[in-house]
Amino acid sequence: MPVLRRELGPLRGVRMAFIPTASTVESYGVLVRLMRIRFALAGLRVQMVDPERMPAAQVCARLQSSDIIYVGGGNTFHLMHHLHAADADDVIRKLVREGVPYVGESAGAVVASDDISYIAPMDENRGHTRMRGLALTRFHVIPHVGSVSMGSSARRIVAMHAGQQDYVPLFNGQALVVRGHVARIASMPLVEQFRRLRNACRECMHSAGKMHVH
Repeated sequence: MPVLRRELGPLRGVRMAFIPTASTVESYGVLVRLMRIRFALAGLRVQMVDPERMPAAQVCARLQSSDIIYVGGGNTFHLMHHLHAADADDVIRKLVREGVPYVGESAGAVVASDDISYIAPMDENRGHTRMRGLALTRFHVIPHVGSVSMGSSARRIVAMHAGQQDYVPLFNGQALVVRGHVARIASMPLVEQFRRLRNACRECMHSAGKMHVH
């Protein structure tokens, strides 16, 4: 959220298209979907856009009525399949060309590239054949570098594409900001990174506690 405010300015009243589709096939998906509440508390007018469950016409209408597009994390292949099936990929490309900001987190950042096949060591492909991404940028984000759960997969992808400058490894707490032909890495303030780490640790302890009880 701090990076979002810094890059986009005041968020109150801004209409956000919130796309949680990538998260629906992952066990941690509820955490992604809870981001909707966080955005709403920050003053954004959040509207759910789920191409997996909504008619294509409704998906496109909600996208076109939004000031900003947010695409959450989860399974990249599942996400791209449903974006394309609902024609949301074409609408998103058009809106971004017209200046609507696109915010992608994890899988949402990966699909912004022209080809999503590189993320296979990290995300399971459950039979989806479409590898073309949204092609919003020439960069290929490699998320979760150094993280506990996905760090080893991220390292493999980094090694596979060593020396290729359009592959950008990012730690949790970092974002690739692209404006036209200019790109840079922005980092979340240390206080916010600590808060996220603390909350993640609490969540792990809570889950471990539940596992111990059962």
